[in-house]
Amino acid sequence: MDCANLGTCAFFKKYQSDVNMKMALEGFINRYCKGPEQGNCVRKKISKALGGPDKVPINMMPNGMPLAGTTRDGWPDEVLAVV
Repeated sequence: MDCANLGTCAFFKKYQSDVNMKMALEGFINRYCKGPEQGNCVRKKISKALGGPDKVPINMMPNGMPLAGTTRDGWPDEVLAVV
């Protein structure tokens, strides 16, 4: 079963049209949204713990790391506590 957040995930929505991200996004989707790691998606955990998807930094990948070329600068302490 697919993750219920897949269709509305801000990370995937933002980067889905970026050709350079296509393979990475497919890998994340297969692993975290449709595969065995669904329960380990840090974006989903933060959303649940902090009250909604708007609390999750846009540049956070499902594994909790910042997207390559970006940093955790600006991530709220409450987010960092979950990561």
